[in-house]
Amino acid sequence: MSASSDARLSVGLRLLLHGGSVLVGLFTFVYARLVCTFICGLPTPVLARTVAILTVLHISLRELLLQLVPLSGKGSSPARRAWLLSTLAWGVTGLAASILHKAQYPSFPLFSHVKFAVGYWLLGGALLGQLEYLLFERALPPAPSVSRTEQLRERLGRRLLEGYVIFTTVPAGVLLLTLLRFIWEFQGEAHYVVEAAVMSLGFTGIALGVAVAYGRSVRRDTERLLEAVRRVGSGDFQPGAATSRPDELFLVAEGINEMAGGLQLRERIREAFGRFVSPQVASEFIEKYARHGKAAVMGGERKDVVVLFSDLRDFTHLSESLAPEVLIEVLNGYFQEMVGAIQQHGGMVDKFIGDAVLAVFGLTEGAGNPARAAVAAGLEMQRRLEAYNARLAARGIQLRSGVGIHAGEAVAGYLGSTDRMEFTVIGHTVNVASRIEGQAREPRPALLFSEEVARRFGDAFRVKEVGSVALKGVAQEVRLLSVTGEAGSAQVA
Repeated sequence: MSASSDARLSVGLRLLLHGGSVLVGLFTFVYARLVCTFICGLPTPVLARTVAILTVLHISLRELLLQLVPLSGKGSSPARRAWLLSTLAWGVTGLAASILHKAQYPSFPLFSHVKFAVGYWLLGGALLGQLEYLLFERALPPAPSVSRTEQLRERLGRRLLEGYVIFTTVPAGVLLLTLLRFIWEFQGEAHYVVEAAVMSLGFTGIALGVAVAYGRSVRRDTERLLEAVRRVGSGDFQPGAATSRPDELFLVAEGINEMAGGLQLRERIREAFGRFVSPQVASEFIEKYARHGKAAVMGGERKDVVVLFSDLRDFTHLSESLAPEVLIEVLNGYFQEMVGAIQQHGGMVDKFIGDAVLAVFGLTEGAGNPARAAVAAGLEMQRRLEAYNARLAARGIQLRSGVGIHAGEAVAGYLGSTDRMEFTVIGHTVNVASRIEGQAREPRPALLFSEEVARRFGDAFRVKEVGSVALKGVAQEVRLLSVTGEAGSAQVA
């Protein structure tokens, strides 16, 4: 066992293990002293010295095995390996006890020497070994970084069966050994041993058969629960977890089903929430606040973004000429197309302001070139509007819009009150994008952007200069550009 692994066996655990060794030694001393006709004739110090030597031998042997043999490896968990090594130490110590006592007192009958092995094998290795297994499992849990397949080295059914076999066969074995001693040392009648053996084998065999069936039943139930957990992890929120018995595993199954229902509800909330705000904002809010039960914190942080602002022209005249129901229908169709164009290029729709759309690019990492995406979205919005107008032509409706794009620093965060808030971006960059959109009307092109945007997207588009204009709230004139084509030279005239 490596030093790092050995350090995981605490001093307290080692003292408990040593206490078990001393306990078995005391039992062996009392049992041999009070029961064995031959051993009880030995002087008390002599018998005590023999038991003390065996106790020290067992403690030393177990410590040596746990130090030298690695506990990590394929096929079994560290706790099981430690338990097997401890059981081996009990077995070797019992065998050494019988051999040592036989060498010291060859005239004693065989069963007198076997008494030492019985204590170390049955009481120590079998019964106390199960307690040691639990202690090892507590001290040597699977590492969190280990995969599920590696962690699942132990089966619940097998553990139950192993314990049941030991707790069933050991008492029967002790009874048979007692009867054999009665026959060998006191010349008792053999039919008593035969009768006890038949009853022990019969009842123990039936009990083991029932234990195997019960272990398989528990294994089936646990595998069903594991499968339900896997299905929930893969996104199936209707796992239908169930067990064959109304016990604690049944409660676990009910908990899995309730958890899946809660996750399904959360996804529905996320989907519904995402229809009122950006899906990215909905996901972030749920992950940051709703999932962990935190109170929403207002405020924001500075972000370098590209802001796109779009607005319909002559909307007032349009709203006066159409019935409210028709106006809502037309606007919803228009927004459907505009939102689709923005999301197609990775943008986030911040909000709708009447008939205007505010979108942001570059809020999330790994979004590519936000300036290029924003201009591409603006071009896609124009194409979609042209197609939408073709569908509206039969109703005598024609929509026109302007798109303005600017890049720079803005503050992104939650704005409002603790009872009513919204996620938005604010700052000088947003204001400039809005002012540029206001210039995107005849005779200028319907898509305008600042020189900063052109600098950021490089040679992704061929551009032309529209002119320099003075914008409200901006100290210097802003150089406006538009697109003449996609790809090619992006040199600004």
